[in-house]
Amino acid sequence: MFRLCVFPNDQLSAYYKKGEIKPRYFNPQNIFDEIHVISLFDSDEKEENVKNVAGKAKFKIHIVGKTSLLNIRTKKKEILNLIKEIKPDVIRSYNPLLQGHIASHIGKKLGIPVVVSLHGDYDKDLRYYAKKNHDIKSYLKLLYSKKYLESFAIKNADEIIIIYDFIRNYAKKMGARNINLIYNRIDLSQFSPDVEPAFKESKPVVICVGRLMKEKNQECLIKAIKDLDVILLLVGDGVQYDQLNALTKELRIQDKVRFERTMPHKEIHRYYASADIFALPIKYGGFSIPVLEAAASGLPVVLPKHEFDPNPELIKDFAMLVQNDPQSFRNAISGILSDTKLYDKMVQSGLEKVKEINSDIMEEKEKELYLKLMKKN
Repeated sequence: MFRLCVFPNDQLSAYYKKGEIKPRYFNPQNIFDEIHVISLFDSDEKEENVKNVAGKAKFKIHIVGKTSLLNIRTKKKEILNLIKEIKPDVIRSYNPLLQGHIASHIGKKLGIPVVVSLHGDYDKDLRYYAKKNHDIKSYLKLLYSKKYLESFAIKNADEIIIIYDFIRNYAKKMGARNINLIYNRIDLSQFSPDVEPAFKESKPVVICVGRLMKEKNQECLIKAIKDLDVILLLVGDGVQYDQLNALTKELRIQDKVRFERTMPHKEIHRYYASADIFALPIKYGGFSIPVLEAAASGLPVVLPKHEFDPNPELIKDFAMLVQNDPQSFRNAISGILSDTKLYDKMVQSGLEKVKEINSDIMEEKEKELYLKLMKKN
């Protein structure tokens, strides 16, 4: 009987609210018989609402209470005793922060292999923009995190998973021993050009999927479509909703911008099917899951050039990369929609590229990594 202990990046209730509960997300090809989630929060979602992440495995959420730098020593002892009782074969953390630090600490103490996944370059994304935006409080917190949390978590993990190659240098710099590139899973049976659309518009629809936050830069798209005869569909919620909504009114284009603040993952493919083009002026490096979902859905993709990643893997083969400003996005969207040959070429390139990284291939790679660790142990 194989058991896995998981430290998720956030409360499962947050993923449930966003509709992002994906089958077998914690249990690739149902390799584990039990999945135990360690929730570092005061509350979390009901197990029956999120059990799909465990596939066929027995599923349990252990709520250990709000954990922070102030009580981490006490919490580490409590979680250590809990994990002793669970007796997992592997421990997995989905970030190198508090969760990753605790996972690596306990794995080291108990001789249990630990896998930590990295979903971004904390130097070139979070710390860089905190410093650039003169957010001194956040920057100092992130420096502390780098020195005391991230370095320990990454250095002491048996295996590191990076979700795109942009993160590799950061992982190496932080002392990662074994680095595995495993892209985010895209289910091509859900995301394809042959999907019934959720709605139909007489005008072209530009879709952008992602949290409404400064770093995702939806403000750029709102300004970009001001003089275009299109509909902009923003899927996602976040702290910038009020500001972005106010901007549409200020520009007098509220009739051209549609917000879908909540969207179950099981429905999102129908909204891609309703769109004509995908655009995301994100400031972070690498690429997000919606980029791959859009390409798999048969949409041309427009993304910004990143100053630290001018020749990005995968997306360079199918996306149009432009400067991260409204005029550049406006020109790209207009150019693609007015050029049928270019449009079709971008669609075909995206469809071919996502076949190389479909869900079955990535799930198999993750399963094999777990098997390797369990055989060693």
